[in-house]
This record gives sequence, structure tokens and C-alpha cells, in this order.
Amino acid sequence: MKASAPGKIFLFGEHAVVYGKKALVTAIDLRCFADVKKRDDFRISSPIGITGLDFEKHPYISYAIKRFMEIKEIKGADIEIKSQIPVASGLGSSSAVTVSVLKALDAEFEASLTNEEIYEIARKVELDVQGIGSGTDPFISTYGGCWLIPDRKPVNIGKVYFLVINTEEKSITGDMVKKVASLRKEFPDVVDSIMSAIGGITSVAIPHLENLNNDKISKLIRMNQCLLKSIGVSSEKIDEIVMKLNSLGIPSKLTGAGGGGCVIAIGDLEKLTEVTKVFPNAFFVKPEKEGAKVE
Repeated sequence: MKASAPGKIFLFGEHAVVYGKKALVTAIDLRCFADVKKRDDFRISSPIGITGLDFEKHPYISYAIKRFMEIKEIKGADIEIKSQIPVASGLGSSSAVTVSVLKALDAEFEASLTNEEIYEIARKVELDVQGIGSGTDPFISTYGGCWLIPDRKPVNIGKVYFLVINTEEKSITGDMVKKVASLRKEFPDVVDSIMSAIGGITSVAIPHLENLNNDKISKLIRMNQCLLKSIGVSSEKIDEIVMKLNSLGIPSKLTGAGGGGCVIAIGDLEKLTEVTKVFPNAFFVKPEKEGAKVE
């Protein structure tokens, strides 16, 4: 059976959501596809390579299989992964592969899991691999749509255009989350205040996104990026891209864990299209309403 799950972008609130603050996240129209067939042993094939169960090379897939087997024992499976989502880019590739594998395993082995059960297993896999996390990515990959987290409140944003610029630097979520946790341990009051401010920006941004108030959205995006930079999750490459976009009158920020990965820009379609001439690796994404599904 073949299943897929979408990637995501954080519009506002990354890192703050780890500490219970609000974040606004939407699924996007890039998907990971997992094709699962019964087999007497385990074979995992992906752009990374071909392995058996391998918790170093294919950690998310291997832990997904391990956690699935707590629900239903299986002899083996042939799992083939194809993805439209750049790896380690801050666009939710890890959760998309986890959720798509779980959805395909469920369909192939008739485990009758609900979406909530798939999410809960994917959440455990996130912790298995990263050691820490908010559960946001597996939730969005499972359910699709745009959500206020941790409230689980669906948000209907206006017709917003998102341009994604990939820094080509890897964004390793676990490492960045631990880096922020270390800074918080050193300066708890300061970091907690920054997290509260990021969460506050999220709350303020929602009505402006719903009403497409570009002036307000632009200011809030720039503030969010400055706060993320202050906790050390930006990078020189991200800063360069953000500054260049600012000079073109386009608000932008990192999305996801940071330290690399992608920058998102929001604005007028005509202006964003012009930006693609400056950044050849830039591409448009759209919000995606549909979550994990059997193809």
C-alpha cells in the first residue's frame, strides 16, 4: 500500500512552541510518499540508500516500524520512500516520512489505526530520534491544514503566497532544540521572555493573516525573525537572505528549527516572482488542507 503525508512551514512560533507558547503552522503541498509491501524481513529504500532496520541511517523509518510493531507484530516489510520535501530543510521532511510510513504500514497490515493513533505514534518517534520536541510536525503531517498550536485550533488564513528559499545548509531539529534548551538553562528569565514574545506575535498575527493585512504581517515577520536570531537559531546564510529580501521590500524569516534550512517570504505575488530571479533555488508552496492519506 502507498501512502503520503505533507510537509509544513512555521509561519510564526517555532521554538517557542516547545515551551508551550503559541505557534501558527500550515501543511504545504509538498509530500512524502511511502510504498509498503509485506516481506519476510525489512528492507528500506530511500534517496539516502538501501538498508534493513537502521536506526542511524534511517532513524525515523526504523523507529516508526519499531513503534508500529508495538501495536501489531509483523515479520517484515519492503518500504520505498520518495519525497518532494528537501531533507533537513525545516519543511517537516522527518515527520512527513514518519507519518507516511505509519499510514502505509497501517493500510498494508490492516491495523485500523485512527489518525490520532498515528499522530501519537509519530510523536513518540520524534522523541525517540530527537529526545525533545513539541509534536507540532507530526500533528501537521497527520492532519494537514493550518493550525494554532498547542490549542489545536484550525485557522483559515487568507490567500497568502509563500516563497521558500533553501539555504542548502542542513537544519537538524534535535541539535537546534537542544541548543536553545542550553541557552535557556543559562539565562532562564531572558529566554522565557523571548519565548513569550514569540508566542505573543503568533496570537497577534492570526487576524492579520485572515484579513491579509500585509503591512502588519510584514512587521510581525521581521520581529519574529529578530527574536529567533537572538536565541541563536539563525545563521549567516539565513541572515544574508533575510537582509537581501528586506532590501527588496519583502519580509522573511527562517522556518522550522533553523541553523540552516529554509527562509520563507510572504507578500505580493508579483514581487515574490521577481525574487525568484535573485534566488534561482526559490520556489512557491501553497497551504495544504489534506493530511496523511492512502494513495
